[in-house]
Amino acid sequence: MAEGGVTIAAGTDAGNIGTQHASSFITELKAMKESGMDEWQILQSATINPAKILNKEKESGSIEVGKAADLVLLNSNPVENLDHLTDIDVVIKSGLPIDRERIVKVTPESLAQQQVNAYNARNIEAFLEPYAEDVELYLFPGKLISKGKEAMRKSYSNLFDKSPDLHCEIKQRIVNLNSVIDKESVSGLRPGVKTEATAIYEIKNDKISKVYFIY
Repeated sequence: MAEGGVTIAAGTDAGNIGTQHASSFITELKAMKESGMDEWQILQSATINPAKILNKEKESGSIEVGKAADLVLLNSNPVENLDHLTDIDVVIKSGLPIDRERIVKVTPESLAQQQVNAYNARNIEAFLEPYAEDVELYLFPGKLISKGKEAMRKSYSNLFDKSPDLHCEIKQRIVNLNSVIDKESVSGLRPGVKTEATAIYEIKNDKISKVYFIY
């Protein structure tokens, strides 16, 4: 379609299962790359193309005099690697720089809920995002069962692939300083059976650093 001249716009507002608003955006752009679109086409799909489709081309979509000064300045070149889109230096809204930490404040509870939402959508990238690179998973009280985000990627990718009906319901939540304790009811692991468990999340430097499971 892109080669045929069709104007393609990126966006995560489809509402289909497994596509999360905002957090699935980079995943969608990478899927465009895998389909054969080049980086320039993909960047256009997320900037000038939506402006054209919505008849807002004179107001936004590119950097020009008279257009809205809503910009994201990056430390790295996204034409070389789409992952560089997350290497943000400055966010500018209506011509003024914004403190990114004040836009969406990261809290222990928001991190715990973020990974629950992604778990239910079986979105591995969104699921891993709140976790520290050296995250440790324990069987309470102290049996180490996994260390590092890549180990989680492997085990949870397999789980998501094998369990299309996977769903975690939070029955009760306690937030205490930098810890979150969730009483969970998980369905979809085995037909007709719900697994009751408790997960204790420890947060350090705005990432989940340790998780303790009680079954």
